[in-house]
Amino acid sequence: MFLSQVSLSSTTTDPELRRRVDNLYRLHQAIWALFADGPGRQRDFLYRFDQESGQPRIFCLSARAPREAPALFRVESRPFDPDLQAGQRLRFTLRANPVVNRQGARHDVVMDARWELKSRGVPEREIPTFSQLAQERGTAWLLERAGRHGFAVEPEAVRVERYASLDLTKPNGTRVRLGTCDFAGTLTVTDEALFRQALKQGIGPAKGFGCGLLLCERAEA
Repeated sequence: MFLSQVSLSSTTTDPELRRRVDNLYRLHQAIWALFADGPGRQRDFLYRFDQESGQPRIFCLSARAPREAPALFRVESRPFDPDLQAGQRLRFTLRANPVVNRQGARHDVVMDARWELKSRGVPEREIPTFSQLAQERGTAWLLERAGRHGFAVEPEAVRVERYASLDLTKPNGTRVRLGTCDFAGTLTVTDEALFRQALKQGIGPAKGFGCGLLLCERAEA
């Protein structure tokens, strides 16, 4: 695997190119162009988009090193082959799209929780805040998936640092709404093979739109 940091090229002056990073769907297309080498290529990368001092910063984890795109991006890549073993403690961050499936449709766990409470007649003033629901329902969503992804985490060791609702507009005019949670905390590797697969394949849906990438570093003893 390759871990890459992608930032906007200092030579990029075309406003149209810069506008790509302000539209999540167009950003997805621009990042895909770093990896697509043919019409039949399947996605084999994960990415996360953040802003740092007002500038876009993108982390990518991929099976192949991304191509250079000097007109738009500055790309820095290095091989990524972490030494993993059961019992290892790691600090992690994860931007995920936690959803619950109801009648064949995916629903954001935070909005689903609000709908559930409202349907039970709970007054609006008594419904927990979005951040409180994200901490509760988002953490529950992550804990439910931890074992199958080769790690364990205690509820008190997970923070949902940010909940956001993202609206995407596809070229055909279709609008898509995603709820994302930015998790941070400490985990323990329980199965090296499953955890490595989770790093490579990501966690949860909406991977094509910057979700699912699990970033880790060794925790202090």
